[in-house]
Amino acid sequence: MDVFGVLDAISKRKDEFLRTGLNERKAMVKAMNAVSGEYHIPLLDVRKIVG
Repeated sequence: MDVFGVLDAISKRKDEFLRTGLNERKAMVKAMNAVSGEYHIPLLDVRKIVG
């Protein structure tokens, strides 16, 4: 999976969490954690990609 695939997955997951009622920051954190676990990418690397 390339960088753009990771960003796309995070964005989609964030939107799902926003629909459940979380605020934007908590949704982003949960999305990064979920994508990190699902695709077996270290969380530190995910944070570097997101910025």
